[in-house]
Amino acid sequence: MPEYRKIISVSDLNSWLYCARKLYLMRVKKLEVPQNKNLLMGKIKHSILENFSKREQQFISNIDKDYDKLDLFFMYEDFLKNIANLVFIENMEMIEKFMIDKEDILKKVLRDFSEDIKLRIASIKEAIAKGFLKEKIYNNLDSIYLSEIRLESPAYGLRGRVDRILVSRKDNSIIPFELKSREERIFHSDEIQLTAYAMLLEDHYKILIPKGIVEVGNKRQEVQITSKMKDEVLSLANEIRNLQNPQAIIPPIQSNFNKCQNCEFKEACMSL
Repeated sequence: MPEYRKIISVSDLNSWLYCARKLYLMRVKKLEVPQNKNLLMGKIKHSILENFSKREQQFISNIDKDYDKLDLFFMYEDFLKNIANLVFIENMEMIEKFMIDKEDILKKVLRDFSEDIKLRIASIKEAIAKGFLKEKIYNNLDSIYLSEIRLESPAYGLRGRVDRILVSRKDNSIIPFELKSREERIFHSDEIQLTAYAMLLEDHYKILIPKGIVEVGNKRQEVQITSKMKDEVLSLANEIRNLQNPQAIIPPIQSNFNKCQNCEFKEACMSL
């Protein structure tokens, strides 16, 4: 695999497929997306889940008896709420500035993460059924779910944050998940993003990852991680790198003008 000098964010692959011209304005013209309420809410949500992932092992190690699934669910919710309150304190200045409803964020996090909690509980119950409690539970989980995993690969020239991975200790396999909060169909760009995450995981863990899962709303689609998809990821990453070339051609105006209606860079785009 060749070494690439410039690391490309996996999210930029998605942005490039959505509107290459907008990404050009951001990465070459250095225009910044104005801080807004939605961006801040997304940042806070990711911070909550990232802290959750870092502290979950300790949480599991405090389970000292065979609770029923409902009790475990409420315990997980309380654990998540405590983490959220710490993140709110860290971001209080911006929360007040944009008049963000903390309860609304918490409600959305709990709603969006409820399925993850259920998956974790099922794995914990299996370990408890085998007679393991407290710190022995985590070490004897057949399946481990990790969230907000940050990875970087100089070999591929990519970096990104994987929404969720399933690590199976039974067959030493890893399945990446790409989670979308929108209530729409699954797009090719979602499959490309998932493939890029699979490549990062392959490089980090040194194992083959043949498939991943995209979840959009209540839809779930299994995606095969093929050589063709990987080649497309590398090709798109190179196109983005080439934007920095002085001879690079400015990407054309978006053909789907619906995407332009609420774009922050509409005026700058038209003036290129």
